[in-house]
Amino acid sequence: MPRKSLRGIFPLMPLVLNHKQELDLEGLKENIQAYEDLGFDGYVAFGCMGEFFATSEADFNKIVDVAVASTRRMACIFGTTWHNFGECLRRSKYAEDAGADGVMIGPPYLIPCTENDVFEHYRLIDENLEETRVMAYNNPFSFRFNMTPKFWDRLMTFSGYEGWLLDDVIHGANSLVSVSGLAAPKAALAFYNACLRKDLSKALPLNHAFLDMGVDLTENNEAAWLKTAAETGGFKAGPPRSPYAPIGEEARERLKRAAETVNSLL
Repeated sequence: MPRKSLRGIFPLMPLVLNHKQELDLEGLKENIQAYEDLGFDGYVAFGCMGEFFATSEADFNKIVDVAVASTRRMACIFGTTWHNFGECLRRSKYAEDAGADGVMIGPPYLIPCTENDVFEHYRLIDENLEETRVMAYNNPFSFRFNMTPKFWDRLMTFSGYEGWLLDDVIHGANSLVSVSGLAAPKAALAFYNACLRKDLSKALPLNHAFLDMGVDLTENNEAAWLKTAAETGGFKAGPPRSPYAPIGEEARERLKRAAETVNSLL
């Protein structure tokens, strides 16, 4: 089937669970419909904040199947990062066969890789896929490898966070994996468009406000923070998968106030 374009604003998709820690597939469908109604260009499921590490093979397959079947206009990207090549390729092939438009992959992370190792990892994955595009996922905090500017020169079109978007656009990025945008989705769309137009009068205030919104991000379980952001914006998320706990009430309130500040700039 034809693959959709990977360009635009792509918010993260939380791993939607119910209070029993089971997959909430109806909640996932609701989120996808809400993302489409808002006008997002696509979404990314199974990033680190989307708890890729907490999913079994059956969980992964079921979510991919339901997500692809429920997505109409948007492009869908699924994280297939794993700490060995074989499982990374299996998930990537499964996503492609299901109809995914892209896969997002970080380097093998249990043992640190060299730059050549990482490039070969991506090359082999890409060689084994037919149409699905590969998004290189740089997260040195989780994967123990930081991609250099030289490495990015071959790969980069997406910025990975609202707080980096304005600078990344200046250096050639044209798309965004939205992290904070779930808490204030209309503001994230406005910020993305202002950055691409290089409209600093609109982009700079939103840039500062989104940076303030992320003040607690690295101090908490990032998946739990994303779920709070999603619920703040009216989406489904539920608790993080055990043994991790939701973020504290003070951080939850700061995030809510920050979202109100961002929205006030529209």
